[in-house]
Amino acid sequence: MTLNSNYPGAVRMAPRGKLEGPERGLDALVGLVILVAELAIGLMAIFALFTAGAAAGADSPAKIDQLEAGYGIALFGSGIVVVITTLIYLVRVIAGRRSWPAPLWGVILMTAALIVGYLVMAA
Repeated sequence: MTLNSNYPGAVRMAPRGKLEGPERGLDALVGLVILVAELAIGLMAIFALFTAGAAAGADSPAKIDQLEAGYGIALFGSGIVVVITTLIYLVRVIAGRRSWPAPLWGVILMTAALIVGYLVMAA
């Protein structure tokens, strides 16, 4: 019980419906732009990591293993994230739901995988 007897209580939000018409197209377009940017950023970062690893000049077998492990983490970690977010994006577009957050979270998680891979390479 509240002190204010006129307090109606918490507002309950209705569940979101499916997107229709121009909202659906705009949502799909925004998600597609984010997805293409995610792929472009990922490819450029992987190429930069490969170039940095090649330029590092491995003196010992342990350094070679370290470079390979970091590159593998960056390549496969970010690749798996891109595939999963692409599938989620496509399913949500087909279902007519808001689809752009999946690629956005994919960019964030892919960047985290790339940073972890770089840190392993540079350690």
